[in-house]
Amino acid sequence: MYDQELLERNLHPEFRGELEKVTPIKLVNASCGDELEIFLKTKNGMIVDGRFSGVGCAISQVSADVFIAAVKGKTIEEAKEIRDDFYEMILGAEVSEKVTKAKCMQCVSRMPARVKCAKLAWESLEKIA
Repeated sequence: MYDQELLERNLHPEFRGELEKVTPIKLVNASCGDELEIFLKTKNGMIVDGRFSGVGCAISQVSADVFIAAVKGKTIEEAKEIRDDFYEMILGAEVSEKVTKAKCMQCVSRMPARVKCAKLAWESLEKIA
């Protein structure tokens, strides 16, 4: 049911960790207990680096990893556009060019109960300073 890349990323996340001198954005999915801390380093309106830490299901953890991959090097506005396309993809829309780094999460469209898990990291964009 899960994409092979999703399974690999769960075992070997690229962006797990913390960034020094960056205040984490804390997120909780109350419906299942996923907890994330998203570290986004911004400069002049651009996301220049990112990491995540936390506990939860494979969907929330991999989504956090691909979130960082997708938005790193993008402006905050570009990141929000990518987020919007990601949300559409996990609800069943075609994969847009903007979300190719998160394509492994497309399987969530077959698991409606897991949409909140997949969205959790992406919600950090609403709390970015």
